[in-house]
Amino acid sequence: MKEKEKLLGFETPLKFIFSHSALREGWDNPNVFQICALREMGTERERRQTIGRGLRLCVNQQGERLRGFEINTLTVIATESYEQFAEKLQKESRRIRASLRNCGRLHQFAGIAVKGGDGKEMPLGFDQSKSLWEALRTAGLVDAKGKVQDTLRTALKNGTLTLPEPFTAQLPQVKEILRKLAGRLEIKNADERKPVKTRQAVLQGAEFKALWDRIKHKTTYRVAVR
Repeated sequence: MKEKEKLLGFETPLKFIFSHSALREGWDNPNVFQICALREMGTERERRQTIGRGLRLCVNQQGERLRGFEINTLTVIATESYEQFAEKLQKESRRIRASLRNCGRLHQFAGIAVKGGDGKEMPLGFDQSKSLWEALRTAGLVDAKGKVQDTLRTALKNGTLTLPEPFTAQLPQVKEILRKLAGRLEIKNADERKPVKTRQAVLQGAEFKALWDRIKHKTTYRVAVR
């Protein structure tokens, strides 16, 4: 490890490093893509430290951070006792991401520019943004989790969206943000669905039957128990 700078060079023939206890305090190599636990890890803190070292964004030859799952994928070869730890970690991660998404929605309008009493522009702020989200929820335009409803999409499409009096001046900016959150505004009326009739001439044709004969087979397998 005294010449660890050489490990970043492609000319180095070394492929594997087995280092005892190095993935805890003091490990400064961000290019960790595989972790194989060769012994039982006793505490959850030790497991979190080990996983955390492998979850850092890798760097290239110039020391620049690289992003993207195609590169930053960590593989852990773990023991059976890792199962409960992994499940707990994933549940915690999903809960945190959900919390951040909801918090992000509440902050969504905080950066909108408004004019203060002195005529100078200032951000709307988190409290006002939260109040605006509550007004949208009360009007049935978003649900309790902040998910955009079809009523909001319809109002955006038809240009009929209105806001409470304190936010009327910010309507154009709010509409621009809501359009990005709403996605496509094409809403189809379920009552206007029409049945589609099959073309029997095609189904009974020789070409379709030949195609069906090639794809109709199901996969089968056998298991021998001794």
